[in-house]
Amino acid sequence: MINAFNFPFLRWLSKTLCFLSLFGLVIFPPDYLMAQGYIGVRVTPNFTAEPKVLNNSPANISTGTTTAIEAGLDYTYMLNQKWALSAGTDFGGGNWSYNFKAPLAAFDPSRSGEVNMSRFHTYLYNSGTLNAVYKIPGKSSNIRLFAGPTFRFHHSQRVGSSRKRDGNNKDNQNANDSGTDSGTPDFLLVYPNNGRLFTILSAGIGCDYAVNNNLDVLLGLRTNWGLISTTKSVMTINMNNQVYRGSINTSSNYIGFDVAFRFKTATKGKS
Repeated sequence: MINAFNFPFLRWLSKTLCFLSLFGLVIFPPDYLMAQGYIGVRVTPNFTAEPKVLNNSPANISTGTTTAIEAGLDYTYMLNQKWALSAGTDFGGGNWSYNFKAPLAAFDPSRSGEVNMSRFHTYLYNSGTLNAVYKIPGKSSNIRLFAGPTFRFHHSQRVGSSRKRDGNNKDNQNANDSGTDSGTPDFLLVYPNNGRLFTILSAGIGCDYAVNNNLDVLLGLRTNWGLISTTKSVMTINMNNQVYRGSINTSSNYIGFDVAFRFKTATKGKS
């Protein structure tokens, strides 16, 4: 699935870059164009908000904060000394966890004790990015602000987990046991199919430090706000002879620390 996505995405990215160049020529006359571009690579380790749980059952269900890392490649076209347009692609992944606690008697009155089940989940994604960039020149460094949409395509997300009693062995409480009894599992968590596209708003701030005439190093902060949750699961809990339904939303929001290298491709002053 990854290879099938990459080729059309690269075609889309090349068309986008051509559009941005034409847009700059129309809005800004050639006399005022800087004709300057940057190719940048970055790494963004980040953390996200805790996934939100909708649970109306007596069970105790908690989630852990998502951690993730993202790498990106982009091209920035300077329209003038302060404004620029940027387009690129990202690749990233994250992981998160949940914990399910409930008394065994809620599932089998003959049992005592507690169910304590923890699971860890991972996902991978590609993104296409478009950003408006504003640069504030300084003596030894430049402040760089950016904001714009990110179009994220998820191609890896584990299917949820379940807990089901084994009718032949009441002592077997393995969460992944398929069980022999029919009916609804004690606990079931299922995610939508892979391949969904999500729209996210990105913004950030950073400081550009010139290493030499052709290389800048950028240090900054980046944040994403998901307009749609990365994944909304379907959660079913069958306890106390009653079925409860809820969900767990994996948040797509994050705050990360940017480390980027930007290579200058061309420089031309006012003609």
